[in-house]
Amino acid sequence: MQVRRFLTFTAALLAFLIGMVWMNRLASMKIDLEKSASINRNSEQFSSTVQLAIQEKWAELEIVDTEIDDSMFNQILELPWLETLIVDEGVLTDLSAEKLKSFERLRHLRLRMSPISDEGMMHISQIESLWYLNIPHAQCSEVGVSYLQKLPALRQLRLSSPDLGNAVANEIAAITTLRSLHLIGVPITDQGLRVIATLPNLQSLYLDDSMVSEDGWEWLFEEAPHLHVHVNQKHHDRDVDSHDHDS
Repeated sequence: MQVRRFLTFTAALLAFLIGMVWMNRLASMKIDLEKSASINRNSEQFSSTVQLAIQEKWAELEIVDTEIDDSMFNQILELPWLETLIVDEGVLTDLSAEKLKSFERLRHLRLRMSPISDEGMMHISQIESLWYLNIPHAQCSEVGVSYLQKLPALRQLRLSSPDLGNAVANEIAAITTLRSLHLIGVPITDQGLRVIATLPNLQSLYLDDSMVSEDGWEWLFEEAPHLHVHVNQKHHDRDVDSHDHDS
């Protein structure tokens, strides 16, 4: 009797475990199918948008709600007349950055979530028409930033990279066309701030999570009282041009 009960219990337990395994597999298959369907919808939506842009000769293309990748980016190459390219969703790599030089009229480039490295920055530096560059999730070093010195019309730079240190101030100071600079999470020190302040055309400076001390900021406002300054997303108290921003 005990043996029979043991065998019955073992069989029931085994059936239960097998059932759990299959339920997990089915759930995984469902997730994979949903993900695949989502990717297909994204791809179809993106292709339709690009085709419309081609037909109507859009000068601006904003990808803000569709995740794209390097393979999908190739479709954008059919828009060589673009002046503004904004990609807020998906991940583009240096493979796409290499192709950006084909946009000879591009003035405004924003690539969020894209880990552009030094190699990618080198390719971007070949877009001579570029005047506004926004790459808040780069993976570049000071070497990559130095390539931007080749851009003859770069006026605005917004940049973040975990590989950037205070030494990047020297490379930025050589981009003498800059009028607006926004560094995010870059450990700029008081000394670095002094180097950046030598930019002859700088009008706006935004530093988030820097290492500049209050003494450093006091020095800046004494030396450049008309500079528009944000610290950690807020106007500095000494900023004479302080005003409310639209939400």
